[in-house]
Amino acid sequence: MIRNAKGRKFSYDSAAEAFEELHEYGEGATVWTREVYRGMFITRSVDGWQQISPPTD
Repeated sequence: MIRNAKGRKFSYDSAAEAFEELHEYGEGATVWTREVYRGMFITRSVDGWQQISPPTD
């Protein structure tokens, strides 16, 4: 997910995809992720949303 400076949230399928699009959301936009476990009818987050840093090559 990308959260812009105004607090608006935009969903993406992966962190890599979110980092590719991050520049379009302006200064102050950050990338967030969470680890989830899916059961039959329930999706649960382990630790909630956490901000992540861009990968270094």
